[in-house]
Amino acid sequence: MVSRYRFHSILFAAAFLMSVSSGIVNYALIFYVRDLFGADKTAIGLISSSLTLLYFVGIVAFLSWKKPHPRFILWLATWVMALCIGVYLLIPDWTVTFVFHGLFGMAMALFWPRMMGWLSWGVEGKDLGRTMGRFNFSWASGGILAPYLGGLLVEADLRLPFVVAMVLLTLTGLLMPLGAKLFSPMKDRQAPRANQEGAVDVELTGPTPLRYQARVAGINAYFLTGALLFIFPVFARETLGFSESLVGSFLLVRMAVATLGFELWGRWTFWHFRFTPLVLATLALIGLTLLFLGGSQLWQFYLLFAAVGLIFSFLYSYALFHGVAGSVHRERSMTIHEAALNIGLFLGTILGGWVSETWSMATVFVLCAVVSAGLLAVQVVLTVSQRKPRP
Repeated sequence: MVSRYRFHSILFAAAFLMSVSSGIVNYALIFYVRDLFGADKTAIGLISSSLTLLYFVGIVAFLSWKKPHPRFILWLATWVMALCIGVYLLIPDWTVTFVFHGLFGMAMALFWPRMMGWLSWGVEGKDLGRTMGRFNFSWASGGILAPYLGGLLVEADLRLPFVVAMVLLTLTGLLMPLGAKLFSPMKDRQAPRANQEGAVDVELTGPTPLRYQARVAGINAYFLTGALLFIFPVFARETLGFSESLVGSFLLVRMAVATLGFELWGRWTFWHFRFTPLVLATLALIGLTLLFLGGSQLWQFYLLFAAVGLIFSFLYSYALFHGVAGSVHRERSMTIHEAALNIGLFLGTILGGWVSETWSMATVFVLCAVVSAGLLAVQVVLTVSQRKPRP
C-alpha cells in the first residue's frame, strides 16, 4: 500500500506539471498567433483545434501500442511535446506553428490515457472514486495556475510562456523513472475481485450502462470549455478591453472552483450510478451558459466562471467514474473517455471560432446552450431505452 501511495503521488505530481505546461501553451498560443501572424478568431479556432484533432487521432492510433513500459511512453510524450514547442519557437511561421502545435497534441495522446489507466488499475468502487478524485485535483490544480500564469508571461514577452512550458515538460519526463522504481502496477494486472464478505459490488459486475451517458456528458462539458478557453479570451481583450492576465484570472477562478468540486465529488458517492444528478447538472449548465449573454461586468464574469467550474467538475467526474467503473480494460476505457472529451473540445473550439467571427460571441453561447440541450435529449433517450424491458 505504501509503494502504491508513493507511486500515485509521483503520477499526481506529473499530472500537475503536465496540466500547467500544456495550459500555458494553449492559452499563450491564442495571443501568440494573434499578435505575430494577425490570426482572426476563425484561424485561432483552427490552430487550437489542430491540437485537439491530432490528440484524438493519436489516442486512436496509439490504442494498441502496449508493449513499451508506461514509464517510457510517458517520458517520450513529454519530451516530444517540448521538442514541438522548440521547433515553432525557432521557426516563427504560421504553417510550422500550425503543424507542430498539432503534433504537440498527438504526443500528448501518449500521456493522459496511459497515465489514467495506470493509476486506476486494481481499484474499484469508493477507492476508484477517491483515486480519480485525487487525480482530478492534481491536474485541475495545474489548470488553476496555467491561464493566469500564461497571461502574465505573455505580457512580459510573447515567447516566454513557451520556454517555461518546455522546462516544465522536461521535468515531468524526469519523474517517470522515479515513479517506475517505486511501484509498477502494470506487472500485477488482475480483474476486479469480490469484497471480503464474498459479495461483488454493483460496479464490479461489469461496465455500467451509464458509461454511454457519461461519454455524452464529457462531450457536453468540453464543448463549452472549447469556447471559453480558446475563443472567449480574444473577445474579452478586444471587445471588453480586458488584459490577458485579467482574462486568465477568469479561467483561474473556473479551475479553482472545479478543483474544489473534484475533491467533493471524489468524497461523495450519492451520484454514483444515478442518472438524475446528471440531468440536473446539465440543466444548470444550460442556464449558466445563457446567463453569459448578459455579462459585462467583472464580478458577473467571476461568478459565471466559478459556477461553470463547479458544473464542469461534476460532468467530468461523472464521465470519468462511469466510463471506467467495472471495466477490466482500463487503458481502453480511458482512451474512449479522452476521445469523447476531445470530440467536444474540437467541436466547441472550431465552431465557436467560426460562429464568433461570423456573428458574435453571444451567438456562441446560444450555440453552446442548444448543443447541451440536444445532448441531454440523447442521454434521456439512452436511459429510457436501457430501462425498457426486453421481450
